[in-house]
Amino acid sequence: MRLMHSETGKVVMQRDVIHIVSGPLAGQAWRFQRIIPYPDGNKIHCTRSNPKLGRAHGQFPPHLFGCHVVLDVSWYRDRARLLGWLSVFLRQVFLLVVGGVIAWLIAEYGNAQWGGVLAVFGVQAE
Repeated sequence: MRLMHSETGKVVMQRDVIHIVSGPLAGQAWRFQRIIPYPDGNKIHCTRSNPKLGRAHGQFPPHLFGCHVVLDVSWYRDRARLLGWLSVFLRQVFLLVVGGVIAWLIAEYGNAQWGGVLAVFGVQAE
């Protein structure tokens, strides 16, 4: 998962400074640390320097900073490659099974009864 700025479209890296754009804390600068998944949506963990507390930690929804969380595209690429490989494999298995059934029919019953079916597949009966 990556954090992207909605206006610029740039990826926000860890330890980048981002500013709150809405709410009562608008304009405050926070340092982005990581994305935390929650059942109701993702939140981002940010820190900021505080003279009394030292380092203040907070978890905010990304829209407060004008950002949104996106999934990595590489996962979709890997999934598409695996599905392509699986479809090729299943097609080959299907063709081999059909070929085996045709070979069994020829061996069992001979070419006389199956001449029309074999002609469809390009086999010439003797």
